Amino acid sequence: MMRGMRSIGIWDIALTLVFAALDVLLMVGNVDDPEIAASWWSVPLFLLVVAPILWRRAAPVAAAAAMLVALGLHVALFGELVRCGVVFPLAFFLAFSAAARLELRGALAGLALVLASEAVMATWDGVISPAELVVFAPITAVLWGIGRVVRSRARLVSQLEARTSELRATRDRRAQLEVEMERARLSAELDELLQRRLAELATLADEGARTESADAATAKLVDIEHRSRRTLDEMRAVVGGLRYAAPAEPLPTLTHLEALILRTKGTGAKLAVEGNPRALPPGLELSAYRIVEHLLDALDDAPDVSVTVGFGPDALDITVAGPAARRGVAATAIERARERAALHSGTLEAATRGGRAEAVAHLPIAVVA
Repeated sequence: MMRGMRSIGIWDIALTLVFAALDVLLMVGNVDDPEIAASWWSVPLFLLVVAPILWRRAAPVAAAAAMLVALGLHVALFGELVRCGVVFPLAFFLAFSAAARLELRGALAGLALVLASEAVMATWDGVISPAELVVFAPITAVLWGIGRVVRSRARLVSQLEARTSELRATRDRRAQLEVEMERARLSAELDELLQRRLAELATLADEGARTESADAATAKLVDIEHRSRRTLDEMRAVVGGLRYAAPAEPLPTLTHLEALILRTKGTGAKLAVEGNPRALPPGLELSAYRIVEHLLDALDDAPDVSVTVGFGPDALDITVAGPAARRGVAATAIERARERAALHSGTLEAATRGGRAEAVAHLPIAVVA
């Protein structure tokens, strides 16, 4: 019962009040009509027939049954009165609700109860006769059928939403796996790089130790220094890709760029998409999102920030332009974006003129033959 009460909405109450007003007007007319001269008790007791409309959505079959019982009681107490102006609209509403909200068996039960109420009403109505049910019963059946169509459509929409949620979850899992695979690959490259470079440095150190010429030893040390610096640069590039831990939240993609730009730069920033937008490898989409994120960090907060994403046949081009932020902040953000681009063998060019910065990232898209 409490669950049913929680399912009663404001519109159910409003609809019930409308029918209650019609009930009062109709029954007062029966009381004032000298040919009918109904009892004043017929007015409040007819509200029992209207009250079940409150539960038309929460419990359609119970509402239809309650209407039938209340109508039968009203007929037994007051006999032949004009009731069609309220009972038929009530029946139409209850038939539609039962069809739209219940499985086939419950919907058929609701329809049967509604038709029974119409038959009881028509038998003891002061205006229509049972023969006129030939018209009103098909109307009720048509409304019931419309309710079944509405339920079928609602179920289809629910299934599509569930399927969409599953596909999004699958996409997020796939993207996370690809990022983890990329991290594993970079870790293997880092391990291989360290082993190779350390072996080369150890060989150079041995050669320098065995040489007797001071000039040759100095040359070996200079060579060791240059190779060590190159090794550090290569390690820095690889570690830059490992810096980003796999997130627990769904991984962002290019479809989230508009929300990112709005959140970080406000409504004055603009996003333009060129070419033929399409789904890209999850790892590439994640890196493209991060590149835009870093480049936005390199810009000052102003209304004239613009982001352009161009989908080419074999590459993704990203252009971010706007007023430059402080030099140190901008340089750090651009370097992070460049590291992201390098993960996919891409490039990033950035320039600042007159206080306005522009960066262009070029990310190759692997084409599967």
